[in-house]
Amino acid sequence: MSIFHCKHCDIDFEISKPQKKDYQDQIYGYCWKYIAYCPNCETECSEKPKPKPGKKKQSPSQDIPCGGYCPAGGSCGIK
Repeated sequence: MSIFHCKHCDIDFEISKPQKKDYQDQIYGYCWKYIAYCPNCETECSEKPKPKPGKKKQSPSQDIPCGGYCPAGGSCGIK
């Protein structure tokens, strides 16, 4: 099963038999990719990229104290 993403509907959907599409890229020449059509809007969609191993998602609140927002006169200590 392959997972595809529709950018138009912003949904992920699964398909067991995707279609292979051949195309000519200006830089790389002959290429191919798997496509499927969105079940909602029938837009041509590409496979969803698989996450890279070893990469962890980091929430924004881990980078910035107070999650990036301090009310006026906040207590986080950032001026």
